[in-house]
Amino acid sequence: MPEFLIDVKPKVETTREPIPVNFPNYSIVIGESHHESGFSMEPEDHEFMELYYILEGSADCFVEKQSVKLEPENIFVVPRHTNHYLRDVENSPLSLYILALDVETLREIEMFSEQLDQLVTLYKRHMKPLTRYNYAAYEIRRMIRQILYEQRLKRFGYISTIQATTISLLVALNRIYMSVPVPNQCGDTNPTQDRIQKVADYISNNFYEQINVENMARMACLSVRQFTNQFKAVYGVTFTQFLRFHRIHYTQKMLAETDQQIAHICFESGFNDLAHFYRVFKEISGMSPRKYRIVTRKKMLEGQPSETE
Repeated sequence: MPEFLIDVKPKVETTREPIPVNFPNYSIVIGESHHESGFSMEPEDHEFMELYYILEGSADCFVEKQSVKLEPENIFVVPRHTNHYLRDVENSPLSLYILALDVETLREIEMFSEQLDQLVTLYKRHMKPLTRYNYAAYEIRRMIRQILYEQRLKRFGYISTIQATTISLLVALNRIYMSVPVPNQCGDTNPTQDRIQKVADYISNNFYEQINVENMARMACLSVRQFTNQFKAVYGVTFTQFLRFHRIHYTQKMLAETDQQIAHICFESGFNDLAHFYRVFKEISGMSPRKYRIVTRKKMLEGQPSETE
């Protein structure tokens, strides 16, 4: 076999103790830590906030004398001035990313201050890890990847991108904690119907995103087939019909209440193709978007209720 085709497994640098955190001048940094067998960590109390994203392994995180179980794809917040340490499960050393935030410096930026304060308040109320199935927690993983990518490449505008993505991440965390009862770990005590309803809530609030059935099924801890069957059983319509309903309802409201161009409304509501949007709109509304706007405004002038009310 030619030498260049030999599959050589890259060596992963492991550590027996916590990695050091060195902040750049913009006060946000991601570190990658792969624990080796025998990893040891004394209780720590940092001046900065940490966000753990677990890649592999499992551990108990002892926080203020309480134990929190961490497993792959868990997301866990450790506020500053919080006494904590990790104890890996035997034969299952952790591999994780650590997003560190220099709170003291970031608090000088108003939008950071508001979100950081809110997160600490919610953390004290819930103090549980978010799993990959928690209401849109997969979006946080996407943002962690983006911050890591920008940090590595340092392309033009990377600092602004990292700051903007971090703000979006903090807002997402706060919305998750405010909207979803914790714990929500998708275990045997969490009925399928409850999980389906939480996915439906997510769709109702984020219909403009590029939502697909695979991610929604994953969020509900179900296979795609189970998810589609259970979704229709709970709501009486298919996943696609439910998503389209919310998108079209939004476009109806925009057509009735604004002068925005139809192409812009199509884009804003989550449709990528104008012709497809026209077909779906007529199928649900019984008329074209342009005619709907005319008819609805005429009803409003005559004092009749519109269909969007």
